[in-house]
Amino acid sequence: MAELARYQDGPASVVISRDGAQLVFRTQGGEASSVSEWRMPVDDFVARGPGPWPWYDLGVGRIGALRVLSALGVEPPAWTEPLRPDVMDLFRRAHRGDSAVIELLAMGADPDPVDACGASPLWYAVRTLASGIAVALIDAGADAGRRIALSAGGERFTTILHEIVRAGRTVALNHALANGVDPALRDSDGATPMHVIEGPASGGLLDGDNPEMVRALARAGASVSAALPDGTQPIEQAARRLLPATVAALVDLGAEPGRGLDALLAWWATAVAVSAARAEAVANVVDVLRAGGAEVTERHRALAVAAGVEQVMAALRR
Repeated sequence: MAELARYQDGPASVVISRDGAQLVFRTQGGEASSVSEWRMPVDDFVARGPGPWPWYDLGVGRIGALRVLSALGVEPPAWTEPLRPDVMDLFRRAHRGDSAVIELLAMGADPDPVDACGASPLWYAVRTLASGIAVALIDAGADAGRRIALSAGGERFTTILHEIVRAGRTVALNHALANGVDPALRDSDGATPMHVIEGPASGGLLDGDNPEMVRALARAGASVSAALPDGTQPIEQAARRLLPATVAALVDLGAEPGRGLDALLAWWATAVAVSAARAEAVANVVDVLRAGGAEVTERHRALAVAAGVEQVMAALRR
């Protein structure tokens, strides 16, 4: 490997080397034992800088990036230029959930500038706990349907609307839909926002505001039967994620409960070895699907028997 650049990032030392078609980033913290290393293709770095993407500020890493580009014989691309100070301020405040964003918007700040990766302050605001900032940006004109590249070439991408749903930002979702964002946008996996609804770490015993998000998306025109390229529908995802209230809302809106039961038990038969403690949550979802009209088949029973957890087998017998 040939060293291309090194720089200091606070107490950490960063060394960037080239190993054939890859760059190797090696970071050593204040203690000799604190070392991390990761790699990325040279072409990806030249195209959009160091990942993960998106990012809006290279910070002290800009020094290293310019040194690497110089060593590679590449003229500095546009992504090496920092954002204007006022725009950088908006990004930083949105990223940390600072309510001063609302004041900046009131004073006429552009609500929808983009960084070198094509992301806007709204993307970063959605990922904070300060949900009111995302709402303010949307109401000021930020594009909640914006596509966000997750890879250097943009072949992997999501949208801000997907992230709003994934983060459970119900109010922001309602405002985005009221402003005309397409509720059926697709990410690079072919998933719609309904496919990416998630639950808390409690094993799906609580769905939070998920049912409201399902209904909001459906009212705006999203289909509960939308399919991934492999045919997977939202109810199958929700069943496997053990989200009973989400499943119930999808069934109420016309999703096929049998599809959910098929997916749930096929998953359970393989996941039980590491998820046996979630049997109660699985049984709860079985109850919801059966109440919605799902018929128990011999295959379902066989899958439950293979998993070997009585609580789930009993749910199929009730």
